[in-house]
Amino acid sequence: MKYTGSGTSYIIRLERGEEMISTLSDFLATEGGARSAIFQGIGALERVKIGYYDLAKKEYYFRKEQGVFEVASMQGNVSVVDGKPFIHAHAVLSRCDESCACIGAHIKEAYVAVTLEVFLTMLEREIGRVHDDVTGLKLLDL
Repeated sequence: MKYTGSGTSYIIRLERGEEMISTLSDFLATEGGARSAIFQGIGALERVKIGYYDLAKKEYYFRKEQGVFEVASMQGNVSVVDGKPFIHAHAVLSRCDESCACIGAHIKEAYVAVTLEVFLTMLEREIGRVHDDVTGLKLLDL
């Protein structure tokens, strides 16, 4: 990973083979001091684990996707859970083949296939998460 910026705005370039969620979490824990942020990104990912939340069952379901994907759109936020950065990321991914078929979902895990360029803006206030009984999720504590 390489980055430039300071204070509130960063441009981060993840390198081939780096795991997206853990690399961003490590960056935030050291550089950002586990502060809250918003981000967007473009690039290419592989070995992706994506999923969705089933509200009726109050469970996440994830599946692995093979192959390389262009990141057509990725956005997310960072909050603080148990004193550590919590990355919440969603993406639309396009298959790197003739179909350019798209899938989109919550990203649990993904490895950089070529590069991943992340544009991250720190927020002034640290935002945590609190358990919500109705949804079963830890929602932003605003």
